[in-house]
Amino acid sequence: MMINKRLINTVKSSKKYIAGNVVLQWCSLIANILTMYIIANYIQSIYFRKITIRLTLISAAVLLAALIVRFFCTRGVSRMSYLSSKTVKKMLRERIYKKLLKLGPSYKEKVKTSEVVQVSVEGVDQLEIYFGAYLPQFFYSMIAPVTLFIVLSFIDLVSTVVLLICVPLIPVAIAAVQTWAKKLLSKYWNQYTSLGDTFLENLQGLTTLKIYRADEYKNDEMNAEAEKFRRITMKVLTMQLNSITIMDLVA
Repeated sequence: MMINKRLINTVKSSKKYIAGNVVLQWCSLIANILTMYIIANYIQSIYFRKITIRLTLISAAVLLAALIVRFFCTRGVSRMSYLSSKTVKKMLRERIYKKLLKLGPSYKEKVKTSEVVQVSVEGVDQLEIYFGAYLPQFFYSMIAPVTLFIVLSFIDLVSTVVLLICVPLIPVAIAAVQTWAKKLLSKYWNQYTSLGDTFLENLQGLTTLKIYRADEYKNDEMNAEAEKFRRITMKVLTMQLNSITIMDLVA
C-alpha cells in the first residue's frame, strides 16, 4: 500500500515535516527553472549579439540568488526528513514500550521476544525511509509535473500537453515497484525474524550446546541463515534505490 493512512494518522506530528519537505523541494524546483531560464536567455542574447554589461550583471545576480535558494532548500529537505523520521521512531517506540508494560510477561504468549526486539529496532528504523524519503517524494512527484506544465505551457503548449498526458505513468511506475517490493520485503522480514529467533534460542541454550558439543553445528547453521539474509538484504537495498530513482525520473 503506497499511502498507509492508519500509520500516518498514528504519527500526526510528522505531517508538518512531510509538508515542509515537499514545499522546500517545490521551491528548489522553481529556483532550478529560473536558473535554466536565465542561462537560456543569456545564451540567446549572445547568439543574437545583444549581450550587455547590465544583462550580464543581472543574470549573474539572479543565478547566484537561485543557487543560494537551492542550497538552503536542499539543507532544509534533509532537515525535514530527519525531523519527520525522528518523530516517528520516538513515538512508535514509546507506544511499543507502553504496550509491553501493559501486557506484562504475558506478551510472550502472543509474540516472540526476538520479534518484539526486531520490530522495535529494525522495523521502526525502516519507517525512516518511508516518512523521510518516500512520502515527500511521492507528493512532490505529483506537484512537479503540474508546475512544469504551467511554466512550459507559455513556451510550447503541444509538447506540454504530451508531457502532462504521461503524468499517469508516475503512479503506474510506483505501483509496479510496490508490487515487487511487497513480495521481497515479506521474504526479507520472514528471514530476519527467523534469524533472530535462531540466534536468541542458541544464545539461551549456549550452555547446553557446549555440553553436548553441538555449538559448532549451530554456528554453521546460523552462518548459512545469515548468508541467505545478506542476499535478501542486498536485493532490498537495490529495490529501495530503484524506487527512489524511478520516482525522481518520472517527476
